[in-house]
Amino acid sequence: MDLTFKTENGRFNYRVGAIIIHDNKILMVKNELSPYFYSVGGRVKLNETAEQAVLREVYEETGIHMEVDRLGFVHECFFVEEVTKERFHELSFYFYIKAK
Repeated sequence: MDLTFKTENGRFNYRVGAIIIHDNKILMVKNELSPYFYSVGGRVKLNETAEQAVLREVYEETGIHMEVDRLGFVHECFFVEEVTKERFHELSFYFYIKAK
């Protein structure tokens, strides 16, 4: 179960993101439904640590087993999603990730 919930005023989201840097380039992803790029990552599941979640998401999205180097930063964000127009209150933990 993803740690996200909808209220009458919008949605709360607990998210992790991976900062993957190689040859002075940072990996970002995009899908055909969204007009923007974003970090590899996703929602944390119930009873999952943020570190477990980011490693799971990295593997799901890249097919590569990696490891956490360190926490980069925590970001709290309020925004309206461009495609769905849904209002979000999002708390994200971004980790530097490295190859095993």
